[in-house]
Parts: sequence; structure tokens; C-alpha cells
Amino acid sequence: MLYLKCGDSMKKVLKIIGGVFILVYAVIAIVLTVCLLNYNDYNITEFKDKSLIIVQDDELRPDFNDGDLVIVYKNKNSDIKVGDKIFFYDNYKDQISVNLGSVVDKETVTKHETTFVMDGNYSLSSEFVIGKASTSKRYAKLGTILGILESRFGFLFIIIFPILVLFIYEIYAFIKEIKRPEDEI
Repeated sequence: MLYLKCGDSMKKVLKIIGGVFILVYAVIAIVLTVCLLNYNDYNITEFKDKSLIIVQDDELRPDFNDGDLVIVYKNKNSDIKVGDKIFFYDNYKDQISVNLGSVVDKETVTKHETTFVMDGNYSLSSEFVIGKASTSKRYAKLGTILGILESRFGFLFIIIFPILVLFIYEIYAFIKEIKRPEDEI
């Protein structure tokens, strides 16, 4: 009798652990899918006035390290001053990347358009500005995790493959249920 009670409590514990695992998996799958659906034209996840930037090299040192996740808030053109460090999209040789640079000069063209002169003496239109580094939030090493999840193989192995295995198992269980003789029911 004692053995039976231990077996029942073990089944309950395993059921709870399985439920928690499924819940965590579902939350990760939903968050990841939402991030991928909110990619902008530059393959950066963007939610209204926030951009999720994954630092992929050491070019942004000493402020940001490889693998950091940086949440950059969009700033108004009037909020960006000379001397501010800003994140911006750089299109060099048809390769789009995110860079960080200091504003050397600023010229207001229209009410909605401003041109910034960056260190290195090149002009940058405000349409390519992501936001100021001083108003961004940095999360160490979370960018590596998000980068793996957002990659093709990460999404394939973490989201698609488990769902496919579950789908095949459900088909197997359904066929097994249909083939079961009437006397077992």
C-alpha cells in the first residue's frame, strides 16, 4: 500500500514538472515568434520605440561587449545633441550593420529630418538613427541567447522540431487508438 502511495505522488510531481516545462516552452515559443515577426527592414527586432540590438562583435567596446543585448529607445531628433553617442544603421557596400558613433555636428533640414555629422566626418540622415546610447539598457550575454534562438537553426531545433515530433507522436497515438480491438476499450 505504501508503494502505491509513493507511485501516485511521484506521478503528480512528474505531471507538475511536465506542466511547468510545457508552460515555459510555450512562453519561449511565443516570445521568439513575436520577436521574429517584429523584424524591421534591417533585421532588427523593433517594438514601437524600442529596438533589440544584439552586439555581435567587439567593435562597440568599451561601452558594449560581444553577446550583449541592448534595448535602444528611439529619441526625438531634438533630444540628440552634439557629443552624444548614438546607435545607427550603417549601409556600407550593401552590408547593413548597427554601429555606434559620436555626433560631431547637427543640422536641422526640416521639422522631421535632421542630418548628423558623425566622428569620421560623414553625414547621417536621421532616418538611420536608432537611438542614444545613454538612454539604452544593456543586458550582458542575453544577446547571445536571443541570437541563437532567432537564428534559422535555433528556430528550427527549438520551435519547429519539437512541434513536429509532438505532431508525429499524436498521429501515432491516434492510429494506435483506431487499431485497438473493441474488447480492450
